[in-house]
Amino acid sequence: MDKYRREAKEDLLRRVWVAQEQGHSYTCSSQNSVNGIEDCSVADELVADGHLESDGDGLKITAKGEKWASIVIRRKRLAERLYSDIFGGSEDAVAEFACRLEHIVSEEITDTICTLLGHPPTSPSGRRIPPGACCRHAQKQVRSIVKPLTEFTPGDELRITYMSPSIHKRLDRLNSFGVLPGVEVQLHQKTPTYVIRAGATEVALEKDVAKEIYAMGVSHDE
Repeated sequence: MDKYRREAKEDLLRRVWVAQEQGHSYTCSSQNSVNGIEDCSVADELVADGHLESDGDGLKITAKGEKWASIVIRRKRLAERLYSDIFGGSEDAVAEFACRLEHIVSEEITDTICTLLGHPPTSPSGRRIPPGACCRHAQKQVRSIVKPLTEFTPGDELRITYMSPSIHKRLDRLNSFGVLPGVEVQLHQKTPTYVIRAGATEVALEKDVAKEIYAMGVSHDE
């Protein structure tokens, strides 16, 4: 398949996926194009080969197309997570970086990025990242630089990258103490309970809560 046509198909699959996440079908438009190829021009091909179907209102992903689309979405959202967590770029910079990587990163490199970031469940905007084999098998061959608080040592200076609380009220409580993605904290102690310092505030955490807060080490050396 021609490289540019493949990218146009992947872009359309991504648009349809996002539309379905929002609860509706996708209608192709001449305003959306990749490498000069409009998404409408590849829609018929994706319908013909069984990756998409038309329900009368628009396009939807089939069971066959879901595998390909999930790979595209996974690459893009992990790229967003990588740039946001590691480089701390603006929203526009994150989007541009992700668009460049979403068509060129191999599955092996995608799993490496995922493992490096600690298998994040969501993108910076909170959208679900489809899990890969590395997530299901908790791959550890590549050392993660983004890890749960429980894997750091007291005294470590950290930047919170994301939180995935199993109980939503926990997120509200943490936010009320200023514990948010992007905030720098120090892990003060791990026993008898976890304590982190965020500015002048000390926050005590149970172990099961600390396991749901992911961070990376930071250095303030000159």
